[in-house]
Amino acid sequence: MKRLFDITVKYARFNSSQTVILKEPSLALARKPSTRAVPYSRTTRAEAFKALYAIASFCLALFVLVNRSNAGEKPKIEEGTKQINGVALYYKTIGEGEPIVILHGGPGLDHSYFLPQMERLAKSYKLIFFDQRASGRSSAPKDSTGMTLDHFIADIDGVRQAFGLEKMHLMAHSWGGLLAMNYALKHSAHLKSLILVNSVSANSADRALADKNLQSRYTRQDSLDRAQVMQRPAFQMRDSKALAEFFKIVFRPAFYDRKFAKQLTLAFQPDYVKKSAMLQYLSKDLATYNLHAQLATLKVSALIIHGEADPLPVEAAAQLHESLKGSEFVLLKYCGHFPFIEAPQDFVVNVKSFLNRLPE
Repeated sequence: MKRLFDITVKYARFNSSQTVILKEPSLALARKPSTRAVPYSRTTRAEAFKALYAIASFCLALFVLVNRSNAGEKPKIEEGTKQINGVALYYKTIGEGEPIVILHGGPGLDHSYFLPQMERLAKSYKLIFFDQRASGRSSAPKDSTGMTLDHFIADIDGVRQAFGLEKMHLMAHSWGGLLAMNYALKHSAHLKSLILVNSVSANSADRALADKNLQSRYTRQDSLDRAQVMQRPAFQMRDSKALAEFFKIVFRPAFYDRKFAKQLTLAFQPDYVKKSAMLQYLSKDLATYNLHAQLATLKVSALIIHGEADPLPVEAAAQLHESLKGSEFVLLKYCGHFPFIEAPQDFVVNVKSFLNRLPE
């Protein structure tokens, strides 16, 4: 793809290693060792045991204290379903504090793949996940008339209202980014901020290149592994574990470091095949679109995070940044389509930094 514009990109990569550097030698270490003999006595040995016992007791007390503290830090979790626009939408909230509504990718996946990595944000915010209609633990509409892009967008606003939020932070990943952009165009008055994480392009014309890049990364071993899983009776019965194993192979090329694909938490319900068949009715709404001109009219605080190794080229994310006036763009190096898995610390630091700088 020809680069049509120049843009300054903020590279965010933080060193998470904890290295202690001694700039000057300690005076205690610099002294010459004493050559004076210390007489060994029962008193010395008794005192030594007493000191060791005191140290051991202190360490044990500290261990108990730390573990109690960690147990207290476990984020609060709530889950259930809410009846919204004729379907039962499954939700899970983690943590307490300022709410962030989070949209998963797909279509057809559910919120599970955000976890446990996204729980790092739950230490400071209340994360509101929900499975989109006909996905995960949420129900599907009765017929195809309920499977339009407008219904998905209306569900987002329904979730906002169900949780009593006048305005909300909206975070979206991959396919969820397209939903979030469309939501922003219709309901910007209800947004505090918009966070797009490795979003699909705002222009459907970029889809073919992203697909081509993804396909070019598959290896012969990927093909062999896929074929092996597909031959198993469990996969042919659409067993949830077999499906998860299959899709972890499918997503390998979406990572900068392929070993991270094993960390994907993928969950498939028994009715996955039946519900996912309804997603085909979305195709007419997704055939052709270009939101850039409309996005340029938006006035919303936005953060765009993109992994440099995502199959969707950086240029597409940069163009989205250009369209969303005043948005911030963070490009994560050594990272693909799932930055919260490949670079969780960098991801959380950038999200929190953005949210902390928003006006009250």
